[in-house]
Amino acid sequence: MASQVESVNYAAPHSGGYVDDTPPGWRETLGTSGILKLALVVGLVGWLYWEQLVRFVLYWQQPDWSHGFLIPVFCIYLVHNRRRELLVGPHHGSIVGLLAVVGSIAIYFASIYYAIGYFQALSILGVIGGLVLLIRGWKSFYVTAFPIAFIFLAIPPPTRLYREFTQPMQQLAAMISSVVLSMFPSVLEIERSGGVDIKYFMETGASGSFTVAGACSGMRSLMAFVALGLAAAYMTPRPTWHRILMAVCVVPVALSCNILRVIITGSLQMYGYPELATGTPHTILGLVMFAVGFGAYSGILWVLDHLVVDAEDEPDSQPDVRAAGE
Repeated sequence: MASQVESVNYAAPHSGGYVDDTPPGWRETLGTSGILKLALVVGLVGWLYWEQLVRFVLYWQQPDWSHGFLIPVFCIYLVHNRRRELLVGPHHGSIVGLLAVVGSIAIYFASIYYAIGYFQALSILGVIGGLVLLIRGWKSFYVTAFPIAFIFLAIPPPTRLYREFTQPMQQLAAMISSVVLSMFPSVLEIERSGGVDIKYFMETGASGSFTVAGACSGMRSLMAFVALGLAAAYMTPRPTWHRILMAVCVVPVALSCNILRVIITGSLQMYGYPELATGTPHTILGLVMFAVGFGAYSGILWVLDHLVVDAEDEPDSQPDVRAAGE
């Protein structure tokens, strides 16, 4: 199976042979029939996975997964941004794509039969990747591999796995926060019970408790930061080890920001400002912490940019022997 699009040079009139470097458009290259075929394929995939797509939308309405609405849009942007590589030149489909599509659909129906919802959702990635490979070949598959895989960050995991992942993060945030809060002035004692419940006793006689909720465990900003970090690593021209380090750093940055959020929230309650620890102020604090995390991540990028100095930029440290001898 093969599909081929001839390479086209867009020359501007009366420009002395100047070639316009503007990437070709989808409609101009694929034509009306090609657009209709693409719409038909998208429609069939949407029909097959309609129940899963509705489940995605409902899940994305939860605060922890609101970033899911942005990820498909961003993936479409990534594909559109590299349309020149997808539309220009020969593209030969591969039979491997057909095997991937058939296998992914088989996994989808098997997951329905055995009531495994997570694999039903994941199979859509195999179908999309298989269709690209089947229709356009390996070249287009390599170009779209990251946008397709990026959709994984918008697929909610099983509830049990989600809880097993967030519970240790809650306990870690509570443990570190209790240690830091115990060092604050006028604090007699800080007790942690149940892993996530923190009790405080003040010199003024005031006492109380608060709980590190799941939203403060780091999961909300963690998923958003992972998406941001991977996108930045993919879109910026950097060495491979830079990109790997950028992806790794998003986790500790997100966790640190959420621990700081717990400390600030706890201190507001301890010092008599409980109204600032809930509701709208608490939500605003979460946004501020996200901005702080973004600033920290930007600082890491700045360090990476200045960590290695190119050889031509280094000053000549060796003295000129000939000049010294003269």
